[in-house]
Amino acid sequence: MTSSSITVIGADDPLGEAVVREALVRGLLVQATAVHPEQLPRLSPTLRVVRARPAVQHELVPAISGTDAVVLGLSPRLGSEPTMRVTDAAIATARAMRAAGVPRLMAASSLDLAGPSAAPNALRSLLAPVHDRLHHGGLQDLRRLERLLASSGLDWTVLRAGQLVDLLGTREQRVVPVETGASRTLAREDLARALVDQALRPGEEPRVLAVTA
Repeated sequence: MTSSSITVIGADDPLGEAVVREALVRGLLVQATAVHPEQLPRLSPTLRVVRARPAVQHELVPAISGTDAVVLGLSPRLGSEPTMRVTDAAIATARAMRAAGVPRLMAASSLDLAGPSAAPNALRSLLAPVHDRLHHGGLQDLRRLERLLASSGLDWTVLRAGQLVDLLGTREQRVVPVETGASRTLAREDLARALVDQALRPGEEPRVLAVTA
């Protein structure tokens, strides 16, 4: 039986590296991209790493061709300054996937798109303007990511997560509807497991989900 294969865009990002490790543990065939492949740990002799910038389409195509699914392994970053980091990577990845004939795409986003939802309702309305100012640049980038994928024509799923932490994963992560709420912090390993889980199955509605543990 042929193993499933995935491509991880951004294996030099902490989330991307966690996705690569999780996929290798499961026995998947893994191709990955990194700006500086020589700086990555040699995780497995079967791991193929392609030198590619996340926002450059023609550099991504060789890493995506022949794979079953793609995971955009860029960690969601929140900040006040304008950025196109995730948007540009998503545009290049979607175009490269269409060129290579690969339909399934996973990406990570942030629970903060829903605002400071852990606060009581009265406090939430007071915190929302401050929250948006502090994280405006990063939130806009992630909003564009979700809108872009919704119009991409790909079989896509976005997983929103709380603040990522470097703790050991629980291995009990669950994917839930966004409106039900989720953990405000999440081990990076748990998000990586959820991304790989979803990459190995066809997408379905709703396309934007949350990860909790």
